[in-house]
Amino acid sequence: MADLKLRMDDAGVARAVFIQTSTYYGHDNRYVMASSQANSDWATGVVTLNPEDPEHAEVLTDAVENYGVRGLRGVAPIGGEGGYRLWTRARDLGVVVNCMVLDDLNAVPVIEKIATDLDDLQIVLDHCFMLNVSNTTQTHTLEDKLAALKRLSALPNIHAKLTPGTHGSQRVYPHEDMHDPLKRIIDMFGRDRCVWGSNFPNALWSKGTSYRQNLTLFTEELGLSASDQAAILSETAMRLWFS
Repeated sequence: MADLKLRMDDAGVARAVFIQTSTYYGHDNRYVMASSQANSDWATGVVTLNPEDPEHAEVLTDAVENYGVRGLRGVAPIGGEGGYRLWTRARDLGVVVNCMVLDDLNAVPVIEKIATDLDDLQIVLDHCFMLNVSNTTQTHTLEDKLAALKRLSALPNIHAKLTPGTHGSQRVYPHEDMHDPLKRIIDMFGRDRCVWGSNFPNALWSKGTSYRQNLTLFTEELGLSASDQAAILSETAMRLWFS
């Protein structure tokens, strides 16, 4: 946490959302929960839980009520009984679901249905289907993923987390090949339903792009207006996780 806070202070970033890294910790959220509680003056947390474990709805309740957590990372299977149970509990607790389905476009109608059934639940598309300028699978191109995002943008409770600028690029900073896709997503969702993500720890997730460069991509490189920057870099996140 000390390293993150130093980088935030250096870049002028005031708040952070800690997201459980299930690739390392699985469904053991103790680190994120403890960190959220200990740093509640500047941060909150998002836990990753198992939809197939019926006890995890109570884990979410405990995390929210006792540790200051403000979100659930919704992972597969999202459309079954367990997924609905967790997402409904998140809605009842008034917290956000970060939807993490990697590049599985088959999940689009499932997300669409849940967002319609639970229309007062705020949903954030983590990493925008792993959007990138090269074909990461044999079937899903950049345009396929942008079309899926366009479809989901029609639902007012779905938001886009704009992290693909670094991990989706095939070029070094300032990642010119991702400028147009990012601006297309902003046009689809509108600035008030787009939120910046730092991809911290950047040495692991950002292909050599620093924390500060992840920020200046939006403040200096994309040509965004001051009001667009205010919404994407601050206002949307404050509304979703800190209000």
